[in-house]
Amino acid sequence: MNNTSQNNNVLYAQAGGVTAVINTSAAGVIETVQANPHIFGRCYAAINGIKGVLEEDMVDVTNMDTETLEHLKRQPGAVFKACRFDLDPIEHNTAQYDRVLEVFKAYNIGYFFYNGGNGSMVTAQKVADYCGERGHKVICVGVAKTIDNDMDLSHCSPGFGSAAKYLASSFLEATLDIQSMYQTSSKFFILEAMGRNTGWLTIAAGLVKDVIPDVPIIILPAERAFNQTAFIARIETLIAQHGYCVCCVSEGLRDEHGQYLSIASVEHTHERDYTQLGGVGAQLSHLVSEHLNSKTHCAVPDYLQRSASHIVSLTDWQMAYDAGVASVNAAINGEHGVLPVVKMCSCTPFNWQFESVNLVAVADLEKTVPDEFITADGMDITPAALDYLRPLVQGERPVKFKNGLPDIAPLNFKKLSKQLPEFIAVKY
Repeated sequence: MNNTSQNNNVLYAQAGGVTAVINTSAAGVIETVQANPHIFGRCYAAINGIKGVLEEDMVDVTNMDTETLEHLKRQPGAVFKACRFDLDPIEHNTAQYDRVLEVFKAYNIGYFFYNGGNGSMVTAQKVADYCGERGHKVICVGVAKTIDNDMDLSHCSPGFGSAAKYLASSFLEATLDIQSMYQTSSKFFILEAMGRNTGWLTIAAGLVKDVIPDVPIIILPAERAFNQTAFIARIETLIAQHGYCVCCVSEGLRDEHGQYLSIASVEHTHERDYTQLGGVGAQLSHLVSEHLNSKTHCAVPDYLQRSASHIVSLTDWQMAYDAGVASVNAAINGEHGVLPVVKMCSCTPFNWQFESVNLVAVADLEKTVPDEFITADGMDITPAALDYLRPLVQGERPVKFKNGLPDIAPLNFKKLSKQLPEFIAVKY
């Protein structure tokens, strides 16, 4: 623990669903903090995001060595463990906010970097505001990430490009598989992509057109209501023309009444309900199987699409690292309550920079696939969508292998001894 009175220590935490490059952003934060010892004191990481802050599960990463940092840059998952945990409204649970303030004071935290998506930005802002109102100033900056690509005001979200690259690559391989077997086996294959209420990952499957220009494909993004009659008619047409059909569907696909086609589960808490989507791919696969009276196949990449570190996009990897650097630089410049987002500088070559936007502003928005990326019938994508997607999946990083598998053994950190009374964070 830093016993000085100056609040110049750093706290970094990871939140929400992981990406294949979220730890690259962590490395960007840590290395930039290390490069500025005249500004920052010690650098801590919370284990399990804001839940780890509440429960004082902390590790000291101030002197993280180069070898560990390089491992961090290729490690999937969240090395500091990301959480699905939101702070309750302050009027319902003041104790949570008092506890965060207590931890920040104990560790002289003056800088808080929260690496997450839209919802995490709300948490970050709440924390900073509460501490500041009670005399403990904390510069709070978000670190952008999400495979869903739904972070608005940003050209794209760090993490999306790698997930899109994995999904498009897998979809291409599966397409070649069914193309080689359809005459005596399955004529229809469907892949279900993550993304909740947005279809960004779903449209990434359309990159298969760069390899198979006349591919018989149906793309069903969450932004368009599902029409079963039109869907079946389209399948019949494509199979009549090509002998087979492939499809990519958003997990959050809704019917014409705005209802999800498939919900995996709903978690009820005192403050809110958490809906887990899933199963729409299997549902549509069964529908087509009955209609065609033949076998169909469905794949759900699920966690695979967000953790495939063996096939990250080099562009996305660099963007994720830059996101970490940009957040620390924003703090150095005295910016508070902001999130550095991606602004495209040029298309060819594809270049970007980071610009800060208000945390609260971005948290209240959701970036959906624009109309000009989706065909009029709602079942395919346009050339404009491909133009947007292509730069984000470019490039590959060399992958280290050990005993035939990627060298990504888990990193283990020794937690700091707790200085405060025990606190258990629970969802009400």
